This record gives sequence, C-alpha cells and structure tokens, in this order.
Amino acid sequence: MAKNMDDIGFFRDVLARAGDIALEYFLRVSASHKDDKTLITEADLAVQFFLIEALKQRFPDDGLVAEEEEFRKAPRHGNRIWTIDPIDGTASFVAGLVDWSISVGLVEGGYPAAGYIWMPPSRDFFYTTPDGDVYRNDRRACLKLPVAPTRDSILFTHMQPHRRYTLAPEYPGRVYCLGSASVHLSMVATGGGDAVLIGHDKVWDLAPGLAMLANNGGVLRYLRGEGPVDLERLLSGQSAPHPMLGGHPAVLDHIETWLDYHSPGFPWTNRHG
Repeated sequence: MAKNMDDIGFFRDVLARAGDIALEYFLRVSASHKDDKTLITEADLAVQFFLIEALKQRFPDDGLVAEEEEFRKAPRHGNRIWTIDPIDGTASFVAGLVDWSISVGLVEGGYPAAGYIWMPPSRDFFYTTPDGDVYRNDRRACLKLPVAPTRDSILFTHMQPHRRYTLAPEYPGRVYCLGSASVHLSMVATGGGDAVLIGHDKVWDLAPGLAMLANNGGVLRYLRGEGPVDLERLLSGQSAPHPMLGGHPAVLDHIETWLDYHSPGFPWTNRHG
C-alpha cells in the first residue's frame, strides 16, 4: 500500500507538471496530420518527452508504449508496460476546448492494473491503483447504480458517431462527446455517466480508464458479441478491431438494444425503422 500511495503522489505531481507544459501551448498552437489522419502538435511531443523521461527514472525496469512517433520500450524483465497518451483529445486541444486530458496507464500481464488521468483546464485527477479503489480527486467514486436508462442517463460517444451507428429514438437518455476516450471512461467509472461508446481506439486511449472501470465492476466489451477487450493484443499499437461499449454490464445490455453498428462497406440500414 505504501508504494501505491507513493505512486499516487508521484503521478499527481508529474501529470500536473505535464499539464503545465501543455498549457503553455494551449490557444496558441497549430496542428499537422499524421499518416492515420489524426492530429499532432508540438504540445503532444513536448508532453510525451517529459512523461517518458519521468517514467524511465521512476520505473527503469518497466516497458513503455507512447502514442507519438510509435515510441516503444520493452521491459527489462517482467510484464509491466506503461501506456502514455500525452494529449488525449488533441482535436479539442487545437480547437481551444477544455475537455482534453493527459493519461498514463499500467498494463500488467495484459490486465489494466492502474490508471492516472489529469485534465489540466479543470484540474481534475482521476486515478486507480492495483489495490482496487477509484478516485476523482480525493473522493472515492463508484459506478452509477445499474438501472435501465432514463431521461437523465448519459451516454458518452466518440466524434462523428453518425457515420457508424444508429441510436434508436426510444433511447431516453442524453448523448455527450467530450473528445477524449480517457475522460469518457473515467467519467463512467466514477459515476459521471452511465455508458461510453468508443471507436477503434488504441491501448493508450483505453488502459487508464479501463483500469478504473474494471476496479469498479464495469466492463469494456466489443460490439457484435466479440467479447471483452484484450489489451495484450493492442500493446503493439494497433487499433481495436471493433467499436466498444463500456459501463456496468446490465446497463450495456440495455444500450445495445437501442444501438445499431454499421460496418464500413455494408449497406446503411436501421432495424429500428
């Protein structure tokens, strides 16, 4: 426990310092497109460099996987690998919105063991550790009660869901996009939303928030009955093969009855009429 508490203090400090670096660029940055059409900025690179160096010093024997420039460092021994997303929500960051985050996760033997997510504009700190407790700032947080969605329920979704999904008019709740898979997962894990719909994201988008979700009894599973998300197969940096739903299993069962997913190359249909 002492080591875990030390890690919390370490990440609280390191992510706050990384956030200060990002804020130096905020509202005064331009972006370019990577080969996969996603955005990258000088802020992404500066924050990632800072976090890589900090984690190398703190955990010299562990592996590292970071989003930018396909950075990889194999563990010296064991199976602990840290994931780094220097700015999750770069599109929001470039647009001057405030719903972006800096995210670090720990994958151990393929399992999401710990996660730390910092939102610099709001100074929100979400975290969990292998001990199993999940916090938003200094308050213990849990999933919402697993009741059927109501008009006050919140479904988080990634950008441009209209290209891949049909949500039935009968769905009673609200739909939000905050621009960051890490934020979406951590919000659901701490009771700020009921479920999250995620696209073909990568391990650094998923690992930190999934650690929180799993420790609070939630799941992240693929649509179309493809089963739970396996982080081990994503550590190479590949995208998830299918879209995902996260939340309490009982809530996801309800959501899936209202949601159609249309794979690329298949005709657009709507079973809900």
